[in-house]
Amino acid sequence: MSPLYNKVWHGPKGKIKERVKQACEDMPHKQRLMVVTILLSAFILVAFFVFGHSCYKMGAGHARQAIEIEHIRQLELPTQSTSDVSPKTVEDETAR
Repeated sequence: MSPLYNKVWHGPKGKIKERVKQACEDMPHKQRLMVVTILLSAFILVAFFVFGHSCYKMGAGHARQAIEIEHIRQLELPTQSTSDVSPKTVEDETAR
């Protein structure tokens, strides 16, 4: 299982990591700072959009679900004349 896991996850992950690291090292400092700033800004905008959309849906009532209340029905208890109940159980119940 371990070699398959390494081929599927660690191998490609390591290659991508090395490519990104090399691309960042090849960039000048100001360009790298600009890329990081743009990516951070994009992440913040997406986060605000998701948060705002969920707040809008809650305010509009779309997140609310209708809950139907089911009433509890009374259980049919066996009577003492039923043969399913042993005499010992009936005696124990009446003693309480």
